[in-house]
Amino acid sequence: MSLKKSYVALAWTRPVPWAGFNQLSSDIDAASVQSRTVRYQRDLIRQYVREVQGVLEKEVALLELAPDRATPESLKILTDLVHECSPQATFLSVDFTAIQGWRPQPALRRGIPIERCLALAPDPLLMDGKLFDPQAHFRAWRQKEKAHVQSGPEHRQAVLEALVGQEDLSWPKKADLLNAQDLRTHGGKPWTADNLRKFLVLTPK
Repeated sequence: MSLKKSYVALAWTRPVPWAGFNQLSSDIDAASVQSRTVRYQRDLIRQYVREVQGVLEKEVALLELAPDRATPESLKILTDLVHECSPQATFLSVDFTAIQGWRPQPALRRGIPIERCLALAPDPLLMDGKLFDPQAHFRAWRQKEKAHVQSGPEHRQAVLEALVGQEDLSWPKKADLLNAQDLRTHGGKPWTADNLRKFLVLTPK
């Protein structure tokens, strides 16, 4: 009887700081609760492994911090995986670039020998009784990002209104005041004395 072929599942996504999404569990099941994109990849890969009657040796979720390059953090995780997993294991991922070139993942190309990689097509998949279509999902996120960029003037006005009457406070105190109101920078980061000072200097009077 032949041994079942071994696979390693790689699911990944990117942070969205302005939406408060900055962390992802390395446990793929926990990450699947945090990110629908990760869940889709996990389920699609598991479906493929069942179809080919293989076995999943390991499943990993990865938060890729850079949009256009492989970060050292990602490369280390992947190169460590190559050494930890059995030498005959094939690394499975989903090739989102098949959808209009969206979401390239340089780390997957650099951290794992190409002959050990297999990229699955990003086909729609039934999840919770609903069809998850990556193309529609990414298109919707692109619209959300566009709306966020366009909301800059409203965000600036909200910050200025929150600081009305607080002119005597120090820069650190002003930053603390905004953070306490959960009013972050437009990029989703906490205020500091430095970035608040720069923000107000650039704000039209």
